[in-house]
Amino acid sequence: MKKNYFKVKNLAVFLLLFSALTMFTGTYAFAMGRGDSNFMKHKFMRNRKCSFNVFMLKRKLRLTKKQVRQIIIAKKEKFKALTANKGNLRNPMLNALKSGTFNKSVFVSDLTNNVKSKAEIKADFISKFFNILTPAQRNRFINLIKNRIKNRIKHLEFMKKMLNEKIDMMKKMQGNLAK
Repeated sequence: MKKNYFKVKNLAVFLLLFSALTMFTGTYAFAMGRGDSNFMKHKFMRNRKCSFNVFMLKRKLRLTKKQVRQIIIAKKEKFKALTANKGNLRNPMLNALKSGTFNKSVFVSDLTNNVKSKAEIKADFISKFFNILTPAQRNRFINLIKNRIKNRIKHLEFMKKMLNEKIDMMKKMQGNLAK
């Protein structure tokens, strides 16, 4: 009788602790990890694809507050122009296949027009950006871009070396398996 009492009591304590732990972890997960929380998301850092980080440039180019505001406004204008341009973009594949066969010239012209319109918008932004900078800041910016390109080339050469080594290793393994 006493053994059953202790088993029931231990089971009740275990269930109570387990339910409390589950509720705590569930509440914590709900609060922190739903994916739509604003935890660690700064309003200017939402777009991770953007390689034109205004606050990095502010520090490296020593921009004034007025210049930062002007650049942010120019970026917003560029974004608005790109989103407005999305409605004007043509789907080159659909237009090329309209007649039932593939029309290469229609595909190339539509794709060229799409790229050209995007490039014009980006070029407008870069010209506005350069007009905001002083001559010394322009030189610093050009040096930053050159260094970024050099570092990217070094990284790509390193990756090429690593891939070639992996290919050689796999060829050796394949040769060993064939024996």
